[in-house]
Amino acid sequence: MADSQLPLTPPSLHYSLAKRKFRILIFWLLVFLDSVVFPIGLYYLLTRTTTLSLTNIFTILTMTLFGTFATESLQRTWLLWKKNSTCRIPNTGRYYFDFTHWNLLGAWTIIIAELVIGTIPDPPWLRILAMPVSSVLFAAAVEMLVLEIMYVLAVPVWFRVSSIPKGDPMRPAIYPFLEDIIAVDGKGGQRYRQSLDRRYNASPPFRGMLHRLTLLWAIPQTLVTGGTMAVIFIADDSELAYTLGWSVPAIWAGIWSVVMVLWTRVELRREMLYWRGKVVKDLDTGIISGGSLAVRH
Repeated sequence: MADSQLPLTPPSLHYSLAKRKFRILIFWLLVFLDSVVFPIGLYYLLTRTTTLSLTNIFTILTMTLFGTFATESLQRTWLLWKKNSTCRIPNTGRYYFDFTHWNLLGAWTIIIAELVIGTIPDPPWLRILAMPVSSVLFAAAVEMLVLEIMYVLAVPVWFRVSSIPKGDPMRPAIYPFLEDIIAVDGKGGQRYRQSLDRRYNASPPFRGMLHRLTLLWAIPQTLVTGGTMAVIFIADDSELAYTLGWSVPAIWAGIWSVVMVLWTRVELRREMLYWRGKVVKDLDTGIISGGSLAVRH
C-alpha cells in the first residue's frame, strides 16, 4: 500500500484507560500498602513497641502480606475459569490459563518458598524474608529478556504464549503480559485480545514500540532487583537489608511506571504520524525518517 493510501489511524484497540484511572490509582495504593507500609511499617512498629519475639512478629506479618496480590490472583482465576468467560484466550478450553496467570502461579511458588524458609529458623532469617519482591521481579525480568531475544532472532515459541500459537515467531515479550492484563484484569475481554493482534499485524511502529518498551522495562528491572538482592546479602545490618529489600523495588516500580506511561505517549504520537503520512517510510530498509523510529517487519 502506498503512503498516500495509508489510513489516517491504525486499527483501534477498543480500549481506554481514561475511564479506569480511579481503579488503577486504588490498585497501586493497595500495592504500596502491601509492598512497603505493611512489611516495613509493621516490622518496626512491632519490634520497637512490643516484646513479641521475631518469630511471632513474622507470623503476624506473613498474615498481612500480599493481600492485594492474592485477591487479584483469585479474581483472575475465576474470570478465566468460569464457564462463560469472556476474557479467556479464544479457542481454548475452560481450564486453560493465559501466560500471565502461569507467571503468577510461579511467583506464588517463589514467595511461599522464601517465606517458609525464612521463618523456619528461630529467630527468623531476616535476609531471606527481605527477598520476595526482588526475587519475583528479577525472575520476571530475566524471563522477559529471554523472550525478547527469541523475538529479535525470530525464534518460534515452543508452547502457546497466550494468543501466540505454538510454532509462531515470538512477539515482543511485553505483548502477552499487555494482552492478558488488559483482557482479564482490565476487563477488555476477548475483543481486546483480537484488537491487539490486528494492531500488531497492521502497524510496524506499534511493533517497534512494544520492542522498545520491553527493553525499557526489563533491563532496568534486572539491574535494580539484581542489585537489591546483592545488597540484601552484603549489607552489614540485617534490618537495613530487610528495609531495602522491601522498599527499593517497590519505589523503583512506581517511578518507572510513570516513565513508561510518558514514553508510551511519545511512541503512540510517532505511530499516529506514520499513519497520517507525515513521515516517509522506506519500504526496503524499514526505517521511518523524520522521527528516528526504526521498526521491524
